[in-house]
Amino acid sequence: MRWLIRKYNTLGVFDKVLVLIAVFVISFLGYVFFRKSEFVTVTIKVGEENVHYEPWMVDTGTRAWFAQLFSQGMEETDGLGRVMAEVLSVRSYDTQPSRKAVYVTTKLNTVFSKSSNQYTFKGRPLLIGSTVKLNLDRLLVEGLITHVEGVKDARVKETIIVEAQIREETPTFPETSGTRDYIAQALIIGEEIKDSQENTIIKILDKRVENAKRVVTTSDGKVLVQTNPLRKDVFLTLEISAIKIGERYYLFDDIPILIGYGIPFNTSTLSVLPEVTRFVKVR
Repeated sequence: MRWLIRKYNTLGVFDKVLVLIAVFVISFLGYVFFRKSEFVTVTIKVGEENVHYEPWMVDTGTRAWFAQLFSQGMEETDGLGRVMAEVLSVRSYDTQPSRKAVYVTTKLNTVFSKSSNQYTFKGRPLLIGSTVKLNLDRLLVEGLITHVEGVKDARVKETIIVEAQIREETPTFPETSGTRDYIAQALIIGEEIKDSQENTIIKILDKRVENAKRVVTTSDGKVLVQTNPLRKDVFLTLEISAIKIGERYYLFDDIPILIGYGIPFNTSTLSVLPEVTRFVKVR
């Protein structure tokens, strides 16, 4: 070692710079080729930027044309041809007629640091709630990590049954209470809402249709309840595959299932928002 130091001191400035560059290149290549890498499976919600609350009614989510571009087996490779990310599965569902929630389960080529007891991907810590950017077969994917392999998930899947009513009324125009007859007829007992993996999310167990009730005030001040044969009150019994977080139930992770709160019901031909009126059964 001392001999090397003496030899290095006898070199000129230019030679010393070349030696330092050579040492740096060798160290860098050793770090790149011999560092310990490990594949970790994560779930990424595409298009989500952070964990701050934003009402699902806002025009959020992924556009339908973009959501259908994802598929199992998509990869991202680095300049040396090594696989950095591989899509294991894709799950999507309609939150609005023009928007989808897309979850991509992906295997990431990470580096584990013993000093920090932490995985990193592309130099950034791999953490739930952090964002990640991937280039999958010419598809730019940015999203929020919602789950990391090995981390306990407190969410519990449960099937619940609720009663709901389709309401389309405004205090300004009480004669418009109820819904249109063709919407009532389009809702079919047994109809199911499924995600892209054919898992049933919502199912209509029962339906009752009545002429819409409305309040009418006569010229002498009497208040009467009458029916409108041109409008319909639609009552539904729905079976929902829900996520339980704490003591509250959610649809699609983010939409709370609460009395007085609407549930998005989107099919290929219909989009309605039935309002929960009662919890019937929790399994």
